[in-house]
Amino acid sequence: MAKQTTRALTVNLLENIINKQQYANLELNQVLNREHLSLVDQKLVTRLLYGTIQWQLRLDYNWQQFAKHPEQLPLWVQVDLRVALYQFLFLDKIPAHAIFNEATAIAKKRDGGRYANLVNAILRQVQRHGEADYTTISDPIQRLSITGSVPLWLTQRLVEQYGLARCEQLFAVINQPPFASIRVNTVKTDRATLLAELLPDHPTLTESPLSQAGLRAEGGNFAQDPAFAAGEFTVQDESSMLVAPSLQVKSNQVVLDACAAPGGKTTHIAEYLDPHSGGHVVALDIHQHKLDLIRRNAERLGVSNRIQTKLLDARQVDTAYPDASFDRILVDAPCSGLGLLRRKPEIRYAKTAEQIAGLPKVQAAILAAVAPKLKVGGLLVYSTCTIIAAENQDVVAQFLENQPNFEAVPVAAAQALNWTGDQKNFQLLMDDENSDGFFIACLKRIQ
Repeated sequence: MAKQTTRALTVNLLENIINKQQYANLELNQVLNREHLSLVDQKLVTRLLYGTIQWQLRLDYNWQQFAKHPEQLPLWVQVDLRVALYQFLFLDKIPAHAIFNEATAIAKKRDGGRYANLVNAILRQVQRHGEADYTTISDPIQRLSITGSVPLWLTQRLVEQYGLARCEQLFAVINQPPFASIRVNTVKTDRATLLAELLPDHPTLTESPLSQAGLRAEGGNFAQDPAFAAGEFTVQDESSMLVAPSLQVKSNQVVLDACAAPGGKTTHIAEYLDPHSGGHVVALDIHQHKLDLIRRNAERLGVSNRIQTKLLDARQVDTAYPDASFDRILVDAPCSGLGLLRRKPEIRYAKTAEQIAGLPKVQAAILAAVAPKLKVGGLLVYSTCTIIAAENQDVVAQFLENQPNFEAVPVAAAQALNWTGDQKNFQLLMDDENSDGFFIACLKRIQ
């Protein structure tokens, strides 16, 4: 059986991701582990995959005007067209004739070649007319939705919250490749030492402007590095690294991580704790395999003696722990994940307004359940990786209204950054420091 080309591999990969409604990174990792691709081809497949997903709506806008019933075409045909047009419109090293010939060749091998002529004709039409003139779209929100490739309902939602000008700025960065970022494990090393160790293999590696524990680079597979296996660092986004410091943990304290998996924040919290003085973090999750993942990460990082895992829904915490059991509590709540649009571009198409509407109820229930378990004077940090106010500021406001024994205090991470925005509702957007979007609030129990 002939080996697939990188473009054909990408088309099949995208088709599987859409059909399975799977995260792109998981499917990509499987393919890269299975196929014996050169480093150049690995990079090309990755670039084609993420670029095509990121710009999907813009790509569709360009080819669909040349198809009578575009929505009726098989998924693989639509994906084939998208991949070809992503190369044509966004990559400049591959000649147009090579791109279109490859797309047509892929079509000839599917469905007896019945769509090959159509694929070729549509692509030639786009080439003849050039990229669409988006100024003909009179509605500025609809135009932004197409040019930024963000579904219209979500574009409208974000414009309502942040305004058109800020969303134009935001959309300009969400389709750019994200930084690869890692968190230094201070139990085993320090940032300066690790930076010097990794620089020869990662020449773009620099200190994070957001987190004192972070390093960032322009791409790179850090999980394959020997220093990763040795537990000197873990892979984590820079904005996520701001959560653990916001708890202001002291070494002898007992901390509850109510929604702990996959454990990046759990192991970060553990770095601040001294097991010899009783300090430890209790990590809850509702899936045993995710708790196993936390334990494996903790062992690699050398902090397993500071972490206790427990299979428990955070909303049922009252069945396992008495009131005032914890000095600090973290609720890194389940959320829409829309702050990850840059890192996981497929979520913009997978999420719906209806799905998001139900999340604040779950988030509020978790907060209400864990609140009595905090000691007076303790801190409860609420965080999400989303940028939607209904999941962030609105949830916190409702909690404070229902819990008069709590008050919002400035987020330590925001203070450390001299954040000029609201330091009690610390909302990072993706264009602030080219990181993931993240929200953090710090709630102190006062009685």
